[in-house]
This record gives sequence, C-alpha cells and structure tokens, in this order.
Amino acid sequence: MNIQDFNYLDGIAKTEVLSIMGVYLAERFEGCFRITLYQVENFYVEIYYHTTRYFYICIRSFEDVGELSPYLQDVDISEAYSVLD
Repeated sequence: MNIQDFNYLDGIAKTEVLSIMGVYLAERFEGCFRITLYQVENFYVEIYYHTTRYFYICIRSFEDVGELSPYLQDVDISEAYSVLD
C-alpha cells in the first residue's frame, strides 16, 4: 500500500489498515491530544486522540522523515554509548 491509497480510505478503513499492516513506533502528548505514530510500509501515520473524550480526532499520514522530529526527544540512545565503551 502507498500513501495515496491510504489517504483515499475512510477513517474506519484506515484504522483497519493500521491494525493489520501498521507497526507501532511511538507516542507523544501535545495539548489535549495523545498522538500515536505508526509506520506502514514506506510512510508514517499519526492518530490524534482527544485525551478526555477517548476517541480519535484525525489520522494524518506523511512520508517526510523530518516530521518525526517531535518523537526524537524521547529516544534514549544511552545503551548505544555503553556498547562503545
């Protein structure tokens, strides 16, 4: 599946694709949203959940790895340094 095919789907179909083909990568919080990040083949998908209403607000897909930067601050690479010692 490519990003154009994914974007053509409705919300329910997108969540089904994520449950079958998506690889969970990370989660972050922004304001009143919990945002989960998935990879589907060669693109990424974020699901925005409202933290108090318990349903998703939107599903956003992208290919530009530069858009992963909000998740990088939570990546712990300390073990990589200990392997080098």
